[in-house]
Amino acid sequence: MFVGGRKLVIECPPWCVTDHGAASEAFLNDVVHEGAPVALSVPSSSPEQEQLLIVRLVQWPFAAQESDRKVSLTLEAADDTDAVNLDVASASSVARRMEEHAARLRQLAELVTP
Repeated sequence: MFVGGRKLVIECPPWCVTDHGAASEAFLNDVVHEGAPVALSVPSSSPEQEQLLIVRLVQWPFAAQESDRKVSLTLEAADDTDAVNLDVASASSVARRMEEHAARLRQLAELVTP
């Protein structure tokens, strides 16, 4: 990776899938580790599935604020341009609501005429 035109070797966490070797950042605090996306995809009217939710781990290891250097979980919703950072409680709450939604979906599916 190059930062400010200088070659740097930065150790990645095991979950990072970013190709830092191809990256060229202006500043050290622009370096970001990103995990593989975990997507919830659903059928759509087009041949491709639509990704409704995407979550991934991220870390800005050289951020100016120490609190921003922590590993966080980001959630991207379809048709939303900005990802949202989730803390442990928020992520657990979203997961619980998704489980409840899935249970309701299964109940409705049982009412569909074969």
